[in-house]
Amino acid sequence: MGRIDTVRDGAVVTVVISNPRKKNALTMGMLKELRTVFQQLNEERDLRCVVLRGEGDEAFCAGYDINAIPSKEDGGEQVLLSSNPFDDMIRAVESVRIPVIAMIHGPAFGGGLELACACDLRIASERAVFGMTPARLGIIYRPAGLMRFINIIGVPYTKELFYTARPIGSKRAEDIGLVNRVVPHEELEAVVYETAREISENAPLSIAGTKRMISLCLQSWPLTEDQVKEADELIRTCMESDDLVEGKRAFREKRKPRFRGE
Repeated sequence: MGRIDTVRDGAVVTVVISNPRKKNALTMGMLKELRTVFQQLNEERDLRCVVLRGEGDEAFCAGYDINAIPSKEDGGEQVLLSSNPFDDMIRAVESVRIPVIAMIHGPAFGGGLELACACDLRIASERAVFGMTPARLGIIYRPAGLMRFINIIGVPYTKELFYTARPIGSKRAEDIGLVNRVVPHEELEAVVYETAREISENAPLSIAGTKRMISLCLQSWPLTEDQVKEADELIRTCMESDDLVEGKRAFREKRKPRFRGE
């Protein structure tokens, strides 16, 4: 059936997509579970970073379980529509206030690749393979999903990815900006968790505020009047924080700052 597991290590939490017999494909139940997990993580103020991965080291996520798509009984067909459980899950991942790193050991296809695109960073093994295959299934991808790819790799590469439905390797993915970094397979976990540690040691208010600011910029530019007010409040909160005082003090004392998110 598949499930979602979480493993906490200090300020970093790992969320594991567990359905290894089907290359960690997502079921309807797993969509709901992922959404709930990320909503809960958003409320935990002492967390600093999330790592999202598939169980094992063979696949990140093969997408939505194709066998479930035509099933009216469980609402599977809703995953193809503009308002659907898949987008509800994706929005929960995107909107969590702390950075999310996708650790991509192997194949990331379809909805699994879109899930990786909903993360803030994507770090991939040299063995990873990526693909968007709706054209081979005879379906049209949702506008919100297409826009996520356009925001990351632009219109030309999005067209190539979707029109050809051709799988691409990790080097090509890095070249077009689909992933941030490609590393040797055996080094992937070490690199990902070192990146998560670096993020977790930075000022939480600054990181969360910057993530929200980027989201506002992607929603509309120039910012609307309400968005400008929100952006100004984010900046004001940081400027009035104890963390800024600590950051300046640590700089003067030539030591690492100890941020508390206050």
